[in-house]
Amino acid sequence: MNTAKKLDIINDHFRFELTETDKVTHIKLMGIIDEDTDFSSLLNLKNSAIVFHFQEVTSINSCGIRTWVNFMKDLQGSTIEFAECPPLIVRQMNMVPSFSESANISTVFLPYVCNDCEHEQNILMSVIDYKKGVLIPQMMKCGQCNSEEMELDGNAKQYFAFAK
Repeated sequence: MNTAKKLDIINDHFRFELTETDKVTHIKLMGIIDEDTDFSSLLNLKNSAIVFHFQEVTSINSCGIRTWVNFMKDLQGSTIEFAECPPLIVRQMNMVPSFSESANISTVFLPYVCNDCEHEQNILMSVIDYKKGVLIPQMMKCGQCNSEEMELDGNAKQYFAFAK
């Protein structure tokens, strides 16, 4: 299996790390997606199977959404997977259907917040597990203050609206 890693700095607040194998290109996105983000260097990948890892995306504005949607249109014909989607990306997938176009969403982070210390924590979940009916815990133990009052921040059914 051939792997090559490449780190590209798009601007002072966005970069990506590219890892290519024989069959799949993994792209780890990091930072802020906005009007200054240019995805054109990702249009000539050697693989037609692409996995986008969103865990380190910290913000996306309306111009960034438009840029991303246009980029997804340019990738038509590729097999696209979204992985490690934080709540800010899940919100976009739910509000803007063309954001994820025909991508397979494999994993998302569920947002939890502690009622006692207000600590926020994201827990990774497989979308396939959700579709199979795996129960999402409404409450869990806080990793910061050990309170049993850390709860899911929102409604799971609404959160997974993209998974229909």
